[in-house]
Amino acid sequence: MGISLFKANYGYELIILLTPQQAIKISKIAKERAETLINLYKNLYKIAKLVQKHIRKYYNFKKSKGLDLKEGDKV
Repeated sequence: MGISLFKANYGYELIILLTPQQAIKISKIAKERAETLINLYKNLYKIAKLVQKHIRKYYNFKKSKGLDLKEGDKV
């Protein structure tokens, strides 16, 4: 019993020929995964923008407006 070189090297059989039903099934799965990734990216982008907004607000609140010196104070 022979074994293909591809299976010997990589541990699984290479699928070369797909029936149209198999190709459609794989393309549906690929579309679903792509849509999932796009949705995850959009959510991550929204969260990053929200974090930036809060950091900006905090930084502006805590930003020093200069020293509180009055005329006659020793420096």
